[in-house]
Amino acid sequence: MPHTVFISYHHGGDAAYKEELLALNRRYNIFIDGSVNTRDIDDRLPDQTIRQIIRDDYLRDTTVTIVLVGTDTWGRKHVDWEIYSSMFDGRINKKSGCNPPLKPGH
Repeated sequence: MPHTVFISYHHGGDAAYKEELLALNRRYNIFIDGSVNTRDIDDRLPDQTIRQIIRDDYLRDTTVTIVLVGTDTWGRKHVDWEIYSSMFDGRINKKSGCNPPLKPGH
């Protein structure tokens, strides 16, 4: 069964690379895309609201995070937060790669 994948990327600069990745996925059925698409979330919302939507509606059901790194990725305000949230093992949203969560000590 394919993993559900969250793709973190600079929507303005690297969308074409995401589309290439998705084209490969359509051809080979590698993963289920669980990432945010351009215009899925109103970017006029407060940052905290956007982050809550990403965490609760997108990252929650993913098991793997792919980060597309381009020349302007370093300056994107949500990419670093998406990476952090993917690695954070919270009470509700577990970190990527731990579905089901690992037992303590493993």
